Amino acid sequence: MLKTVDSLKQELLFEMDYVNNIGQKIFAYPFIGRSKTAFFFYRTTYFLVVLTAIQLFATLCLTKFKDWFEIINIAPNFGVCLMIVIKYSKIYSHRSVYDKILRHFRYDLWDVVSDSKDHRAILQQYTKTTRLIVRFQYYYTLILIVIVDLFPRIIMLYEAEFLGNEDQYLYPFDAWYPFDKVKWYYPAYIWESFMTAVVIFVYVFANMIHISYTRHICMELKILGNSMENLITAEDIVTITKNKDVDKLHENIKSKLKVIIKRHQYLAEITSELDDLLGDAMLLTYIFGSVFICLTAFTATVVGDIYMTVRYVSFFLSLLVEVFVQCIIGQILIDHSEKFERAIYSADWPHSELKTKKMLLILLTRAQKPFVYSANGYLVMNLDTFCGICSLSYQFFNLLRTAYN
Repeated sequence: MLKTVDSLKQELLFEMDYVNNIGQKIFAYPFIGRSKTAFFFYRTTYFLVVLTAIQLFATLCLTKFKDWFEIINIAPNFGVCLMIVIKYSKIYSHRSVYDKILRHFRYDLWDVVSDSKDHRAILQQYTKTTRLIVRFQYYYTLILIVIVDLFPRIIMLYEAEFLGNEDQYLYPFDAWYPFDKVKWYYPAYIWESFMTAVVIFVYVFANMIHISYTRHICMELKILGNSMENLITAEDIVTITKNKDVDKLHENIKSKLKVIIKRHQYLAEITSELDDLLGDAMLLTYIFGSVFICLTAFTATVVGDIYMTVRYVSFFLSLLVEVFVQCIIGQILIDHSEKFERAIYSADWPHSELKTKKMLLILLTRAQKPFVYSANGYLVMNLDTFCGICSLSYQFFNLLRTAYN
């Protein structure tokens, strides 16, 4: 049973506030009108993430790039921290853009939503899927943090209890310290566990907010497409055929079309701004994904230690999921843009007047260029890109296996 527009509006606003509240807890969002205390904690969190990235880079340099397994052990963590620094700073430096998008979907969206069965179905469908995606990401993050932080201790206790190996010290990301980290094991472990939780939470929140906004953009495109298909109804065609109040009817059709054109143009604008925000991180995701998916998968097959095997498999799966997420949201955006283009064809435009036909032609020309997310303009993030990354990684994997054997 479909709910009313008001109830669906409240559900969508609740989901937006849910993401907003998560951002407040990690001092990432909102930035407009926030307190000095929140700003202080944002700076503190940003400093800690940068410090962790520097620590991992120093660890990588100390290997002198000679120990293969140490490089593979450290480099993915460093790459993740680097992307977190970029995403965290981008969210802050472009806070006005995020606030503008948030306000649009909170207030302006409802001007194009009618109390029709189709629009209510669209709202219900997209609100439900957005809720499932956000909840999954949130609880997945909590579980992932617990596993990553506790797994080294579990392996240590297992080896000490059953294998008699009490001299092994394991850490969440095993970084370099300017002191003896075996002697100061527990402080080092607590620091790495805390920073692991911070990095994972910020990383997933950045994906969460971008996926939510992309889903909202797709939802509005779907609503606009439905409005295009019903721009000239069967009743309107009858009225035009009978030549009764035709001028008034054509003016009404043009008014509705102008609103659709204006909204489509605005969605193109905010999508372009989001593309600029995500470009650097997506480019790094493409580069790191292509390299580290191959290296971590290969290393997991040749390393003998069970802890390191599980660690590299986890790296491999996490990188694969991250690349897939970035590509799938880009593919979904492209698909909805193309569906909107097809909706323009579906309108009964032969029954409209000449001026309306010209407006439809202009809109169709604009719609033929779909909304996309790109890696700084170098490549479009879609499923073809994901398949290309997987194919390239698999080829490198086979090459490394052949050379190793």
